[in-house]
Amino acid sequence: MQPAATAPAEVFISYARADQARVVPIADRLAAAGVSVWLDRNKIEGAARWAEEIVRGIRACKVLLLMCSDAAMRSWAVKQEIQVAGERQKALLPVVLQQASYPEQVEFFLAGRQWVEVTDRPAEQWLPQILRALEQAGVKHSGAATFPALPGPAVEPLPLDWSLPGLRALARFTDQIWPVPADRVPRGATRSLVRGLGAPQEDVAHGYRLRSRLRLAIESEQDGHLLLLDEGPEGTLYCLCPSHFAPDTDLPRGRSVFPQARSRYDSFVLTGQPGREQLLAIITDQPLGLDWMPGDPKVPARVLAPPDVEALLTRLRALEGDRWTALATYFDVVSGA
Repeated sequence: MQPAATAPAEVFISYARADQARVVPIADRLAAAGVSVWLDRNKIEGAARWAEEIVRGIRACKVLLLMCSDAAMRSWAVKQEIQVAGERQKALLPVVLQQASYPEQVEFFLAGRQWVEVTDRPAEQWLPQILRALEQAGVKHSGAATFPALPGPAVEPLPLDWSLPGLRALARFTDQIWPVPADRVPRGATRSLVRGLGAPQEDVAHGYRLRSRLRLAIESEQDGHLLLLDEGPEGTLYCLCPSHFAPDTDLPRGRSVFPQARSRYDSFVLTGQPGREQLLAIITDQPLGLDWMPGDPKVPARVLAPPDVEALLTRLRALEGDRWTALATYFDVVSGA
């Protein structure tokens, strides 16, 4: 039976299950200082109930207290909780449990934020910092008289960056989306099953020369609706699906190869400047209703402007976190010489 600790609170603690032994005493110290804390002490059973409880807890909180460790930065549940908090525009306060090696996209997402380091420090050092930071965000507590005032400015929780870079940072960096030389795989091809963990992945490469012809492969774990974005070194953001490369946004479970079979384009040609191409696939359980198919058949893909990005973020904010997912990857374009 789930304990009453799941009642709404001003502080939502996001952590990896592997860190529970360290996180629970921190939560207890905060609760003893009068902070109302939401903590999943016992694993919530069932995906539907997990989503319901998590969304309710994050909706009610003022601050997401992110317990940072190697395990947390690789936790699907933690990433989902950050995503939901971003949708709700909650403040974030990272608390460092251990010096971790962060995945590239998480490191980007947390760049510039103020931290509270717990590591091996005694509570007398880190607890006042957390309490002062929470106070900056309007969280009430009764622990101010327990500790002396600390010198220097207080750590301040910052709102989550709900923007395209923030969305890319929240995406799952994955090998479920990757470029393939056009002569290695037929376009539009699909398979009914996604690769198992030990199965080989053909033609994986993250560097291609200018003027190369590529196709893009995406493996989806479920049926859904696809929005596929690409931003190259020139800074231009293209919508590749829907586009004349991929007019159909329905994405079946398994492997799909783009351009789609009914597209008049045989492949994607790498042009422009050498640099990094960043791909972002957003898969939703219902169409987003964004009419981004180019009207001119001579224009293969629409260039997105800031109002288009804001429209996308608004649509995603209206969906609960378990109704969409984002996959990200990149590859480098090098000079053809």
